[in-house]
Amino acid sequence: MVQNAGIKQRSDTAAGQPAEKTIARVFLNDREEGTFTCPACDRGVIKDLSDFARTRSAIRLKCKCRCGNVYRVLVERRRHFRKPVNLIGMFFFQGSGDRPAKGLIKIRDISQSGIQFSVNSMPEFEIGDKLVIEFTLDDKEHSKIREEGIVQRIQSNIIGLAFKTTDHYGKLGQYLFR
Repeated sequence: MVQNAGIKQRSDTAAGQPAEKTIARVFLNDREEGTFTCPACDRGVIKDLSDFARTRSAIRLKCKCRCGNVYRVLVERRRHFRKPVNLIGMFFFQGSGDRPAKGLIKIRDISQSGIQFSVNSMPEFEIGDKLVIEFTLDDKEHSKIREEGIVQRIQSNIIGLAFKTTDHYGKLGQYLFR
């Protein structure tokens, strides 16, 4: 184990240890700090995590609160929480042809800054292309969402799309933070 700023990092997993049921997530802010909240007493503390900011592997930390509770966290270097979903929608792409291309998508996860979705076949679009997506949320109102975005990643039939804006004050914002 490596100790840093009062936080221990696990370097490996001991064989025979029971798997943890849930692990809290800590997100890095713009100053490379994370807010740790004890699940036992809800006491929060902000720690400098700049030593871990450029680490490529998963960062799992073991924390000890002043109340004595020991808990584990996973440090996320993403800017926004990703919510796993199973939603169906459509993409629209204005390629070089006369008519725009469109197709079905299955949304795998969604965040304030973008979505990850799969398509049935290899896409006609490329990284950097602009897409419009439409889908229905699985909320009580079955809210219709229409967003524009830029393709950031294509891995086989899995697409990463960054939204044009991260300001979601309507139904999508409410859905992400419930």
